[in-house]
Order: sequence, then C-alpha cells, then structure tokens
Amino acid sequence: MFKRPLSPLRVFLAATVILVALGLYVVANAIQFASDYRSVTHTYNVLRHLDRIESLKHQAVAESRGYLLAGRAENRDNFWRIGGELQRESDLLTEKVEDNTGQHRRAIDLRRSLDDRLRLSVLAMQSWRPGAPGLAKGMPTLTAIRAGDRDVAARLRQLRNAEGALLSMRSRRAERSAWLTLFAAGIGIPLSLLLIGHAQRLLARENRERKTAEAAASMSNSELNATIEQLARLSDSMAALSQYSSMLQGASDAQELYEITATTFRQLLPGLGGMLYVIRASRDHAELVAQWGLAVAPNDPVPAPQSCWSVRRHAPYAMEDLRHGLRCSHIGRPAGAEDVHGLCVPLSAHGEVVGWLSVQGEGRGRVAGESLAVRLCEQLSLALANVRLRESLRHQAIRDPLTGLFNRRYLEESLTREIARCQRRQQPLAVMMLDVDHFKAFNDRHGHAMGDVALAAFARMLKDKCRAEDIACRYGGEEFTLILPETDLATVLERAEDIRSSASLLRIGAPGGAALRITVSIGIALMPQHGDVGLELMRAGDRALYRAKHEGRDRVVVADDVVTSDRG
Repeated sequence: MFKRPLSPLRVFLAATVILVALGLYVVANAIQFASDYRSVTHTYNVLRHLDRIESLKHQAVAESRGYLLAGRAENRDNFWRIGGELQRESDLLTEKVEDNTGQHRRAIDLRRSLDDRLRLSVLAMQSWRPGAPGLAKGMPTLTAIRAGDRDVAARLRQLRNAEGALLSMRSRRAERSAWLTLFAAGIGIPLSLLLIGHAQRLLARENRERKTAEAAASMSNSELNATIEQLARLSDSMAALSQYSSMLQGASDAQELYEITATTFRQLLPGLGGMLYVIRASRDHAELVAQWGLAVAPNDPVPAPQSCWSVRRHAPYAMEDLRHGLRCSHIGRPAGAEDVHGLCVPLSAHGEVVGWLSVQGEGRGRVAGESLAVRLCEQLSLALANVRLRESLRHQAIRDPLTGLFNRRYLEESLTREIARCQRRQQPLAVMMLDVDHFKAFNDRHGHAMGDVALAAFARMLKDKCRAEDIACRYGGEEFTLILPETDLATVLERAEDIRSSASLLRIGAPGGAALRITVSIGIALMPQHGDVGLELMRAGDRALYRAKHEGRDRVVVADDVVTSDRG
C-alpha cells in the first residue's frame, strides 16, 4: 500500500509550527536575557555605590585629620558635608539591595560601622583645642579609630565579594541565554527553510485548481521570511551587545574604551560616520577622542558642550535632515546636494553628562539601528564611569594629598623598579634625601597651617626641578626623597645644589604679610657605590643627611664612601 505524499498545506503547517515554536523560544530567551541584563546592571550600580562609599569615607577621614592637624574650619565644614553625602549614599545602597536578604543585612551593618567611625571623628574634632598638647580629654584613641577603619573595610569587602559572586553568576546566565538563542535559530531556521522549499516544489507540480492555495502559501512564505530576518537581526544585536559589554569590562583605560567603541560601531552600524566626544574636566569644551567611517558633514573637533542638543536635553536627539532641519551647532552644513541625517546620544555617568556620540548617514529620515546605538552608549557610559573611578582611586592611593608628590609606598615600589632598570642598562642611579631645616620650630612659631604652606611650596619647587624620569616623593613629615635614574655623581651634586639654593630663595607667607624663609639639608647616595638595594641606598642617604644636619644644615653632603668635598 502506497503512502500518500504530504500535501503542501501540511508542509507549511509544519514549518509554521517550527517557526512559531522557535519564535516563542527566542522571545522567552530574549526576556530572560533582558532580565539578566538588568540584574548585571543592578550589580554594577551596587558596586559603584560601594566604591563611592569607600571614597567618601576616605575623604571624610582625611578632612577630620586635616582639621585636627591645622584646625581649619574649612576642613570641619567639608567633613560635615562629606559625612552627609556618605550617609545618603549608604541609605541608597541599603535601598538597592533590599531584594537580597544577605546583602541587605550587610548593608545595614556597613551603615552602622560607618556611623560608628564618623562618630569617632566627630568626638576627636569636638575634643580638639588649639594648642592643647597630646590627646585632649574625651578624644578617641588611635586603637579605636584603627578598629573602626578595619571594621568599615571588612564590611565593604564582604559586600563587594558577595556582589562579585552575583555578577559572575548573572553574567554566565545571560551569556548562556544568548548562546541558546543562537543555537535554536541555527537549527530551526535551516529546517524551516528546507520545509518551505519542499512546499514550493510541491506547489509547482499542483494543477490549476490549486492556484489559490499556492498564492496563499506564497504570501505565508514572505511573512515567514520576514520573521526569520527579524529574529536573525535580534539575535545578532543581542550577541553583539553582550560581546561589547564584555569587551568594555576588560578595558584597562579610557583609550581602550574608545578603540573598542569605534570598532564595534563600525561593525554594527555600517555605512554611518561616527564621532565620539568627551567633555574635558574644565567643562568649557569637548575633545574628539574617536572617529570612524566617513563624515558627510563638517564637524568641530573641539566644540563647546552646549553646542550639542543631546547634552542640553540629556536625551538622544535625532536629525532627519541636516541640510534644512534644526541641527547641533557642532555639525556644519553638508557640502554638495545630497541629503544627510544624523543622531546624537549623550554619555551620562553619576547623573552628569561626560560626552556624546554623533553619527551621520546619507539621505533623510531616522538613523538605522537607533535603538541599538542608544543601548551601546548606555554600556559605554557605565564603563567610562568605572574607568574614571578606578583612575581616581589609584591616584589617591599613590599621592600625598598635601604636596601632590608620590607617597612612601610608591617610593619603595619605584626605587626597586628603577634600580633593576638601571642595572640592566649598566647606568648609575642617585637618591637624594631632603629635610626642611628646623621645621618643628617653624611649626611652633608660625603654626601648622603655615607649615603646610611651606611644605606645599617646597614640593612645587621640587617638581619644577625634576626631569620627566625623576620620581619625587614625600617620605614623611618634612622629609622628601628624590630618585634620579641614570645620574652620576657630578650631575646629582649640581642638581642638589640647585635645589638647595632654590629652597633658600622661597618666600612663604600670606600676601601683604611678612615673608618667611626655609632652608633644606640634602644627603646623597649613589648606586652602585653605596649599594644596589633600595634600603641600603636610603640608609646611606639618611646618614649623609644626618651629617649635613650635624655640620650646620643648609648644605649638600654625599655619603662617606664617595670621595668628594661637601658643598653649601
């Protein structure tokens, strides 16, 4: 008994069922991916709040210490302002993690630890009295303050570790959803096309009585093809967005972000010219940091931020006709007779616009892929904010806040590195140990505030005397260290004498007041004469500095192992 061949209708029904099932599956995965994306974004927001809380806490502690050291009302007012911001940021963090019982409990514990630490600073400032020797009555002990700092750091670390685990889990889940969608489309689409092709062959052999059914099937075929193309575009966009987000997370600095962005936009929005602007810290102009494709209209390379409508409106601004319609003033009138359209999208970080994206294409109308461009800019904004925050925290970690010079930790790391580099090149290296003479008496006579002014003025002079490869550090108190790679004895003596004489020419004081003077003693050690280890060189420089102090100060002395006459 012969089997009856499948009818075209049954074949089309089978293809439709497959496509509908595929469509439902892709939509379900898209919904899941969107949910995972929101979860990942939420986790990044929580991490950003944690970084903000840590930064504000360090600023509050620094301002309270500044007040205890100098007694300036400005430090006290800054402490209260920053403390308020810290408490508000902690409340926002608590609200952000309400959906997670463990994190919510940790956030409450963090708020309690922050309040306790701020309370210690408040007690210290309230107990401080001008000229009071030692610890004032009621002032917290150093042990209590350090315990408070450790407790806050531990709370922050617990929250950050938990969020990191959540981020890893959610990212893997989002990636899995995207790959499952691609896998389903890769199997379902070819199968559906095969069935549709078979139905078309059957329809070609049908007689005239089935022409009506053939026309209906052809219309259904067109609709199915359109659905397939739409699903393919959606799948490609989701995969591209996921890859772009992953690349941004791995970027180490802003320049890498710009390069990744230019490459991604060139691939995802072909046929469009693009420009990426970043607003400078002065806020008076923006800088063109990346460009791709061919611009069809002239563009200002250093425009004012207010020249872009998207920056003014804090929202994307579409220009359907750049020749006759309202356009941003940083875009000139297109040359030639062709029509041009464009789109500007702002880049926002922490509620502040930090730049914008501008794309242009030929013809009139809206930019193709406008929604994709907006989503890509949202990812770029978050990544740019994270990179800037990391750079700010690194700067705070290696710089002395009063003088702007590198701190002691950076000194120790850099000296080891520079010694190794000079040894590889068989070049000398010199270390200067500098100490402001009679600084304690200067502080007692003129006050700590004027002492800070003197140290800052000396640090500025020291930076002016440094080469690009020199490393100037504040070793502690009124002591400074200068590392001079590839510098021999004659050169370092000349440089030291220049610094010593320049320090004696400094005039310190408020305008209209008496000009105060300082002098500096300098000890010099060289590699390899005094050792090839950082600690040995610094000890040799300290011994030379002690001799300079003992012999009358305001002079330059080289460590004993080098035969030379003292100068100054």
